[in-house]
Parts: sequence; C-alpha cells; structure tokens
Amino acid sequence: QNEQQVNNDGELKKQAAETFKETKEQMKNINFKEEAEKGKGLLTKLFGKPVETIKEIVEDNKNQFYKTALIIIIAWVVLILLSKIIDFVIYDYYKFNVLATIKLMLSPVLKILVMAIIIHVLNKDNKQSLTKSITTVSIAKIPVVISVVLGYLTYISSNIRYVTNPISSLLSVISTVLMFFVVKEMFKEEDNEKALKVFIKVEVIYYIAAFAFSFLG
Repeated sequence: QNEQQVNNDGELKKQAAETFKETKEQMKNINFKEEAEKGKGLLTKLFGKPVETIKEIVEDNKNQFYKTALIIIIAWVVLILLSKIIDFVIYDYYKFNVLATIKLMLSPVLKILVMAIIIHVLNKDNKQSLTKSITTVSIAKIPVVISVVLGYLTYISSNIRYVTNPISSLLSVISTVLMFFVVKEMFKEEDNEKALKVFIKVEVIYYIAAFAFSFLG
C-alpha cells in the first residue's frame, strides 16, 4: 500500500509538472480573437446539447479545448479584479485590500485545480491527463462565470439583484449538473446510480478540502 501511495504521489507530481509546462506553452500561443469565436460556439453547444458537448470534450484526445479552459479561468480572475477596482472607484466606504483581492483572484484557480486533482486521483481505472480534468471542470464552471458577469449589472441599479440573484442561483445549479456529467464521462460510468455515487464522493472530498483551505484565510 505504501508503495502504491509513493507511485501515486510520483505520478501526480509528474502530471503537475507536465500541466505547468503545457499551460506555459499554451499561454504563449493563445489567439484571443480565435478563442473568443471558439468559446461562442462552445457556449451554444453547451447549453443546447450539454451531455454531448461534455462527452466530446472528454473524448477529445488532442485536448483542443485546453486553451478555452485557460481563457475561462483568466476571464473569471479578471472579472473579480475589475469588480474590486470598480468598488474602490464608486464606493467611498470601500477600502481596497491588496491581500484580500489576491486571495479572491486565486479562488477560481484553486476551485478548478482542486476539483480537477480530485477527479484525476480518484479516476484510477480511466486515467487521463490532469490538463483534461482541468479542461472539463473549467467548461462546467462556465455558468458560474456568466453569473459573475451578471453581478456587474448591480452597478447600474441595486434593485436588479431581484432579477440577477435567481438567475445566478439557476446558473449555479446548471454548473453542478454539468459537473455530474463531467464525472460520469471522465469515469466512463454508464450506470447513473453508480455515477451519482462517484459524483457525491468527489463533491464531499472537494468540500472537505474547501473547508480545510478556509482555515488558511
């Protein structure tokens, strides 16, 4: 068992190194205009045929959507930074806290990375690259990013919360459903009941990790 643990740790370190290397290479070659067009098409497919789209991404051996996933993460981080800058500019009472803002900006990265690592580690029978896990989790988080965008409407009028809050709640539910299909496809689990059990296991571990991270401030 100890030997297996050592092998798992070694494999994860190897995947982490390869992920860092691939991410660095992909960041150098991102064509934002091209990825924006690709993202529009993906968004239409994701909301039109979510199950088929998730399956297509999982079965894509070339992982062509990894750049798109990186754009999603970058967009999420930038949206958080912009909201804090806007708060500082328009609200006299708001005090800009650099450390708190950095923590908030790291939050989307950690949410995606932790979930991706959990899926990667648990998925022993259908082992795929860590970048594939990051890609699928990022795609599933698109509704959450849309929710963050909707939050900007409150700068126009605070009363618009009565409209945006229910929509944001719905988008959060959609993201959770997409995550279920990500787990189902990544683990190649045809049986829905078994897939649900695996999904619950992944979510429980994720929230335990999130709880542990909360103590770090």
